[in-house]
Amino acid sequence: MHPLFQSIQLKEELQAKVETFCRQWENGQAMSIHTSGSTGKPKEITFTKEQFIVSAQKTIAFFKLNKETKALLCLSPDTIGGKMMLVRALEGNYSLFITNPSLDPFENVHEQIDFVALVPAQLAHILQNPSSLSKLKKVQHILIGGAEIPEEMSEQLRLHEITAYQSYGMTETISHVALRKIGQESDYHALPGVHFTVDNNCLTIHYPEIQLKAIQTTDVVELLDERTFQWKGRADFVINSGGKKIHPEELEKRLSSVIAGRFILSSIPHSIWGEALVLLSEQAITLKKSELLSTFSTSEIPKFAQTVPMIMTENGKIQRKLTLEQAKAHAWISL
Repeated sequence: MHPLFQSIQLKEELQAKVETFCRQWENGQAMSIHTSGSTGKPKEITFTKEQFIVSAQKTIAFFKLNKETKALLCLSPDTIGGKMMLVRALEGNYSLFITNPSLDPFENVHEQIDFVALVPAQLAHILQNPSSLSKLKKVQHILIGGAEIPEEMSEQLRLHEITAYQSYGMTETISHVALRKIGQESDYHALPGVHFTVDNNCLTIHYPEIQLKAIQTTDVVELLDERTFQWKGRADFVINSGGKKIHPEELEKRLSSVIAGRFILSSIPHSIWGEALVLLSEQAITLKKSELLSTFSTSEIPKFAQTVPMIMTENGKIQRKLTLEQAKAHAWISL
């Protein structure tokens, strides 16, 4: 284990992965990472040490991390988010405490942490645990990645006076290329050296320090200028119900104020609407259409619902297509 790294009850398997990473890093080897698989089959991408360093230095500069910083790695070192926490610590020459990935990573942490990267599922559990929440409140720099957090969670952060940043990025860009301050703005701002254009309303990322060729995404955005955008959702998830285009991720953020627990919106074929908006929730559904009509348009209200567990990727993203396929085996409840 590198002198900057300290393990917290780390499983042997994970410790071995960290040690393997350290050897590869010291030898200057290129490293391969698999994409999350949230939208399809995971693919392998290889990056050089120099590319990792470029990305790490931008985050170090943004958060003003230094040799006095104490960071926490609570993500799998197999993911881009986990690997980048290792790289940032090495490049920033600061202490990194490494714990097993879990829904409540602060449970066994007794050090004062200055910087942590979390996925929304972890943040949700921390907010429900008073002990872990008190530790999170002391963290200066909180980075949330993997998926957009719902409005309800954003409101909880505001009530607890916790400052956190939502990241936008992907494995192909070696972590985030843009950040937004949660609860204070809906605009994502590019990191230095990055700019954006759009193609058919989908974001194109220009990041020549990492990829000479522009990266075309399927993320629908409103481009405010070449360095600023508002995220609407994924083009491949857009639902066309009765001629109305619905971005499920955007609507989920609004519905999170009236629906408890983890849920997603999807669609099923329908003879009248073409596609019918459906609600998949992990908690029992007590929602009634009449309760939503004052706030949401008719097209924004799910037609059918079902209680079903979410199928997740390793880094905390909901696998929408697999979750929907699982739900199709059961009867739908009309709302």
